[in-house]
Amino acid sequence: MDIKTTLLTSLRKLAKQHTEETLGDRSNYLGASDIGYCPRKVILEKINPTEHDLATLLRFERGHMAEEIVANAFAAAGYTNFERQVEVEAAGSVPIKAHIDFVFTSEIHKIKSVLETKSTSNIPEGPYGSWESQLYIQMGVLAEKYPDYTIRGAFIALDLANGEAEFFNGYSPQKAIFDGLLNKAEAIWADYQAMLCGKEVELDTDPGPLCGFCNHLISCPMFEADEVPHLAASVNELQELQSHEKAFKDKVGSCKQKIFAIVQKRGAIKSGGCVLRAASRKRKHLVTSRLDHFLREHGSSIDDFQEDRSFSFLEIKKTNSASV
Repeated sequence: MDIKTTLLTSLRKLAKQHTEETLGDRSNYLGASDIGYCPRKVILEKINPTEHDLATLLRFERGHMAEEIVANAFAAAGYTNFERQVEVEAAGSVPIKAHIDFVFTSEIHKIKSVLETKSTSNIPEGPYGSWESQLYIQMGVLAEKYPDYTIRGAFIALDLANGEAEFFNGYSPQKAIFDGLLNKAEAIWADYQAMLCGKEVELDTDPGPLCGFCNHLISCPMFEADEVPHLAASVNELQELQSHEKAFKDKVGSCKQKIFAIVQKRGAIKSGGCVLRAASRKRKHLVTSRLDHFLREHGSSIDDFQEDRSFSFLEIKKTNSASV
């Protein structure tokens, strides 16, 4: 058995065990994350669960690692006012369960704050719509269970590959949004039950940035297309180029690092008909120390947790043309 097969088999076993221990039988209820995703994908996965490939399983493990990193950091900082994997069920006829990564409680201020951890290869400028839908469900069901508490919510997104983190704060329950999501949940559950009874149902679709990872993309009506034979050569060429893309990116990155190290020490230089120098820009970065107020008091805005931080990069300008 080769190493990839071993990884695939073992990670499938671990994923199944983790789901059973933390989420139970997901075919018997809708999770908060289900409601934010494409109804067709959610229903088809509940009826005919597909086995995940290695790439998907590794992303799952990355998510578990990110959550553990956040939990260990909070514990090391001395915080004891949070619970992990808090399960809350929604009221109503549709079985809805929210599994919340972290719930911080301030008994003095009567505040409960939801903190969702997201692991991603590239941190977005703002939370994705599916993330926000999940959070609004979580805050809504938490508000139902604890009517005497003020409920707040936030995300912490980690990019483990690049060592970056961002904090998105300022969320609170919104009744109109929550009610709309509950209506969507009712429609999903009704279609799901109808299909279980053998009825033919035209499932709603909700295309989004994760469509490329969907196991049911090939049969999705949103992506039906006519066969265009004359494009086959171009498509094959694209696939061939893409297969080499990562290797070239790695080589480009390595080459840039070598040149940049020289430029940082030596200053601007000329070589190969180009001027090479170190340049800098600014972008928002998470200031971890400013999370204290959220963790203890739960009352700050996102601006209180971020600052402009400069980062350097290699700028290459041809001596007789514009920057490249």
